[in-house]
Amino acid sequence: MRLSANKYLRGKGMKAVQFLLAFISVYVVTALYYNQNLFLESFEAKTYDLRFKSWRGPLLPHADIGIVAIDEKSVAELGRFPWTRSQYGPLLEQLSKAGAKAVLFDAFFPERETVAIDKAFAAAVKKAGNVVLAVAFDVDKEFHVTGTTRTLPEIERAATGIGHINLSPEEDGVIRRNKLLIEMDGKLVPALGLKGAMAVLDKKEFIPDEFDIQVGERHIPVKDNSMWINYTGPPGIYPRFSVTDIVHGRINPALLRGKVLFVGATALGIYDMRVTPFSGTTPGVEVHATVADNILSGRFIHQTGLEALLDISLIVIMGLLTFYLTQRIRLYGAIPVTILLSSGYIWLTYQLFLQGHWVSMIYPPLAAFTALLIGGSFRYLVLERSARMMRTMFSSYLSPKLVARLEKEPDAVKIGGDNKEITILFTDVKGFTAFSERHTPQEVVTRLNEYLGAMVRVIERWDGSVDKFIGDGIMAYWGAPLAQTDHAKLAMACILDMKKTMAALHAQWLTEGIEPFIIRGGVQSGEVVAGNIGLHGKKMEYTVIGDTVNQAARLEGTAKYYGVDFLVGWNTYQVTRDTYSYRELDTIRMLGKQQPVAVYELTGLPSDQRNELTEQFGVALALYRARKWAEAKEYFSSMLLAHPADQPCKIYIERCLYFMQFPPAADWDGVFNRVDK
Repeated sequence: MRLSANKYLRGKGMKAVQFLLAFISVYVVTALYYNQNLFLESFEAKTYDLRFKSWRGPLLPHADIGIVAIDEKSVAELGRFPWTRSQYGPLLEQLSKAGAKAVLFDAFFPERETVAIDKAFAAAVKKAGNVVLAVAFDVDKEFHVTGTTRTLPEIERAATGIGHINLSPEEDGVIRRNKLLIEMDGKLVPALGLKGAMAVLDKKEFIPDEFDIQVGERHIPVKDNSMWINYTGPPGIYPRFSVTDIVHGRINPALLRGKVLFVGATALGIYDMRVTPFSGTTPGVEVHATVADNILSGRFIHQTGLEALLDISLIVIMGLLTFYLTQRIRLYGAIPVTILLSSGYIWLTYQLFLQGHWVSMIYPPLAAFTALLIGGSFRYLVLERSARMMRTMFSSYLSPKLVARLEKEPDAVKIGGDNKEITILFTDVKGFTAFSERHTPQEVVTRLNEYLGAMVRVIERWDGSVDKFIGDGIMAYWGAPLAQTDHAKLAMACILDMKKTMAALHAQWLTEGIEPFIIRGGVQSGEVVAGNIGLHGKKMEYTVIGDTVNQAARLEGTAKYYGVDFLVGWNTYQVTRDTYSYRELDTIRMLGKQQPVAVYELTGLPSDQRNELTEQFGVALALYRARKWAEAKEYFSSMLLAHPADQPCKIYIERCLYFMQFPPAADWDGVFNRVDK
């Protein structure tokens, strides 16, 4: 099997590749973040709008701000807009009487009307003493002023100041920022909203800085003099006072007293509508009022270096964490976890937004899903490919628990072949040939499947590996392909369970009137070579080979000679004798072998009632090996009277009689030479 690529990717190579892929996952999204990808930025901008309208909702507006509305009612009563300037004199007079703190016009008066009207309006502005007039700039992409639209000089000189009304929409037409300061002729002209806030605070000056504009004790966060607008709510959030109602004295003066009032158009027909996160038809005058509200209330949206650092950190954390998860859990588990993680992150961004921090809602989740795609693909194509290969190779004869371990620890098995310490078991059905002759093939197959199915379930229950079925026999082992420190004890526990299961099947078959059968087996522990045997691409299987396998197979055949159900080799006995009880049966030299092997019968657990036969048999065996044939024969004979079916006693009686007549050589070692396999 060609696994050179997988071998390389394991260990340090695997970790290096995973680290590289995790780095790529994070780097790609970080690069997109730094380059301000227009496509992604448009989505990020939409999340800014979403946070206002769909999540946070409206806030309470500042109590000192109001709108003097040029609305449909005023147009109907005062005439078609634009009005003559003579209409504004009474308005200013009423506002002054009511005690308005400042009046800011979201309108300018650039053309002459008549000398008398212009002089009267200038006089009204000067008399009010709290009027701010608008100016509009034509600017290029760098916000360099290329042209100006402003009120007539004599009227503008009568005002307390000017404020620009430039509102520059983003690429999608939504106004999200306001440039608070624009340079004209070497001077910085404040935005109308900033002038309104300064009027409430009774401040005449502002102090600009690179990321901050200071007005009194308030510090306004800006970048290139632009402030993110924290919208208070939909159109109409600020109290509106119709111009005609003010002029005709229909407004309670107490409602206007002490307020900073923005005068502007709210009637749809005047076409001073702007697109904001809350609405596509927000009067421009309300945007200026919102800017003033942000400054006065301190409800700013921060997107500074701190937020950028947080964005980068969260991109890295989300990307690496998701990649880590994809390497630890399968893709179908990683997907919902990533979705849950991203949902939790979005909740976090909303909570930060409520505190005035605009943290990216797009890039960190994008890093998570990029890592999911890259990490998941890597796991599926590389890591799970190995797991699928393991599953295909081992699932038919390995317990689900071990298959799961192999999928998680593919390095635990050397596919190409490796030396392993294992315990191997061979079983066989006693008298199966005769049983087959007495029953139809259909009956034989049915009984065999029932028996094999029950035995396989028992072997899997004790974490064994079913290697193959040999006719009516089973070859199973413990300790491969995954190492098991207690492989011999697991095998012994399995044998006791098999005996219990066979007893239940035996009783069931008798109840059903079916001829039962019994099994026998051989067990041995030792070193084998475990690996793939066969022809690649045609027929291959994972198996174990070696002398230990041969010994176990021959012990299964030898069990018939001794008349016991399971014959256990010395190696297995040595590592399990503290846990299980045995009867030593013999020391044998198998056909073609020089090294003798002690063999034992498994009798149960130490907690089981002490078997008198086992103790007496040990005494008799010691006499036999001491060449005391007559005494040994008497012991074996007395045991046989109590246990007439005990085959080992019969065997040793025959041997004692033989040696009494034909004593062995002086160098006899007590080993019995098997002439059959």
